[in-house]
Amino acid sequence: MEEGHAHEITTDFIVPLRRSSKLWRFRVLRSDDKLSARLVTDAGDFLMYASVFLEAHRVDFHLYDPCQRELFDRERPAFTMGYNSTRDQWRLVQEQCAACQYASPHRSCASHGKQQVAIINHKQHSVGEGLSNVMEVIIPGLYQNDTCVVWCAMQGKGDLADAGFNTGETQTLVTRKPVWNEQVQSLVLDFKGRNIVSSAKNFQLALRQKPQHVICQYGKLSSTNFGLDFRYPLSVIQAFAAAMSTLFWT
Repeated sequence: MEEGHAHEITTDFIVPLRRSSKLWRFRVLRSDDKLSARLVTDAGDFLMYASVFLEAHRVDFHLYDPCQRELFDRERPAFTMGYNSTRDQWRLVQEQCAACQYASPHRSCASHGKQQVAIINHKQHSVGEGLSNVMEVIIPGLYQNDTCVVWCAMQGKGDLADAGFNTGETQTLVTRKPVWNEQVQSLVLDFKGRNIVSSAKNFQLALRQKPQHVICQYGKLSSTNFGLDFRYPLSVIQAFAAAMSTLFWT
């Protein structure tokens, strides 16, 4: 029963938020060593826990807080996100694929990359007198009923990172570039509704085809407290993963 309940929650975290004209507000509470974080609602209710494993080049995402000792299992994350040696490509997967979780092992994608949920690419661009961190997030597309395309190798899907922009089966979000502010001598973004502290980890994302329409924003509120606000078509895990991928941004 417990495993069944956990799977239902996983489904809730992988579907996009319902449509809204405004961003849904959340917060990321980061540990002092920067190697773990909790995603909470803006009111402080727990949603997800992330832990970073530097040697393994991996971030694990759990549906339970480590404080819930009877439920939390460090060996069974719901999602994992690996990154390459240059830390500029991050791959988010769901550990139990929605399409083949009940299939026999030889018919499952478990040994073929698992269900891919997002690819996050990083670069740096010069803006004015500063360097700006740039992010591109590739996510599976949505059907007309707002259900997600399940990116599974056993469903004939290749690598999400290699999916073309014009296939209609993926969506791409890109960072909105900050502008150089002479008065404060810094790159700045306008985070509406948030009192943001300057940080290299701050970013805003928009759909490639609508660059002025903010879909996600992540901004520092204090030393260990970040605002994470987002909306359709992102899911909770996709937004949280994008935030966690800024781990090495300086």
